[in-house]
Amino acid sequence: MIHGISPLEIRGLSQSASNGKVDQVEQSARLEELLRASQEFESYFLSYLMKVMRETVHKGALTANRMGDMFDSFYDEEIGKRAAQAGGIGFSAYVLDTVARNEDLTRPPTSDPPSMKS
Repeated sequence: MIHGISPLEIRGLSQSASNGKVDQVEQSARLEELLRASQEFESYFLSYLMKVMRETVHKGALTANRMGDMFDSFYDEEIGKRAAQAGGIGFSAYVLDTVARNEDLTRPPTSDPPSMKS
């Protein structure tokens, strides 16, 4: 026994410490999943933006066929992926901030809410 701490209390402390590590790992995995999802969403958005912008430009003789359309589609998708991975236009960060803010709002309060004065 360590200075008045029973073995049951020590076991409880070690379990709570290990639960904290598990929570950190779960939170880290959740954050990575959210980051990947937000980057994929930004990638899709940028790819679609490229596609719509490309529709406003006159097609040349070289790409005015099905193969040219297919190439443009793959090209737009790849540009969207690389732009999102490089930081994009900030859409991914906005999505992450919004999700984090919404998750904080849905958690039960840890302390009593401040009283409202009339």
